[in-house]
Amino acid sequence: MKNRFVIILSFIVTMVFGMVLTSYSPLLPSIAAEFSLSLSQSGFIFSANFIGFVSFILVGGVLADHIGKKTIFVISVSGFAVALMIFPFTPNFILACVVMALIGGFGGIIETVTGAVMSDINPSKESFYVNMTQVFFGIGAVIGPIIAGLVVAAGINWKMYYFVIGVISVIIAIFLAIAKVPNKPSEEALSLSILRKLFRDKRLLLICLCMFLYTGSEVGSWGWMTTFLNEDMSFSILKSSIAVAGFWASMTVSRFICGYLTLKFSEKWIVAVLAFFSAIFVLLMGLVQSETMIWFVIIGLGFSFSSQWPLIATYGSKAHKASSATVFAMLVGSGGLGATIIPYAMGLVGEVVGVKVASMSPVIFFLIIVVIFVTVDKKVLES
Repeated sequence: MKNRFVIILSFIVTMVFGMVLTSYSPLLPSIAAEFSLSLSQSGFIFSANFIGFVSFILVGGVLADHIGKKTIFVISVSGFAVALMIFPFTPNFILACVVMALIGGFGGIIETVTGAVMSDINPSKESFYVNMTQVFFGIGAVIGPIIAGLVVAAGINWKMYYFVIGVISVIIAIFLAIAKVPNKPSEEALSLSILRKLFRDKRLLLICLCMFLYTGSEVGSWGWMTTFLNEDMSFSILKSSIAVAGFWASMTVSRFICGYLTLKFSEKWIVAVLAFFSAIFVLLMGLVQSETMIWFVIIGLGFSFSSQWPLIATYGSKAHKASSATVFAMLVGSGGLGATIIPYAMGLVGEVVGVKVASMSPVIFFLIIVVIFVTVDKKVLES
């Protein structure tokens, strides 16, 4: 396989990013206790992360096209590592949010550049390989909550978790620096006419809306899962951490399956079907009462959420290959904006009317995704 080392490194760094991102759920009660936060204030942890995500991502994508993807890849992984190692030593909540924003910002650039690199070096199977990076994200998302839950259950300070992953990220950055990652700038990267064309593309803007709705709903669903299971189902921290890991395990298996489905079916219809079943399982999450059914719903959520993110991203990026990193930045940034707003809004809803209603609120967003992918004519999308 050509570029095997680059592909493996991309998979590994995406896995580590998945570990960090999804560990917020089981670690959130400990972080909240550390800074004496309310439920709505706890939700700002997600918002701070994704404010950085959105703020950094478009600039990172444009720079990757302008000065080279490898350069920005190495810088972003290095910045991610340093921010992770600093986070445990923040003395107050305000500084913690600032560092969390840096973690999210550099993580967003990592996700953008990884997708663009996979697309560039695998042009004939871009959906398959971009989806496979998300399979490894899922593996990290399974490992992360389990380790985080074990750390909390063992009485180990949550800060150690972030510091150790920061050290691991430093090692990855060193390997990326010596790897032969594509680094050729795009001649069109900073053209104002190209940027205007991208922001006027109806197809791209609609797919960006889908990324906004999907990512916000996904992050809100797993991010608040531990809190929901603690408060409404009386799950222990360790048990709810296992539930989050189970969600990501089912998502990872489904992503692997969907990767092969992309070789036979259109991303458009795969996304529509997955979004429809997501709406059903999100609704059930707030309605079921038995513990057995909750486990069934959690696994169902994982299977239905699965490949929506990578397939929405690749579907949206196909028309603009010359500026792939910038387009991926727009798409991933839209998702980051959704993850900034929707989980925080769910926290506010949970505080006012209860966590059950909050857990069901993304239903409408998934139905909107279904409508966009099923009813909007392709010619309109590409006009």
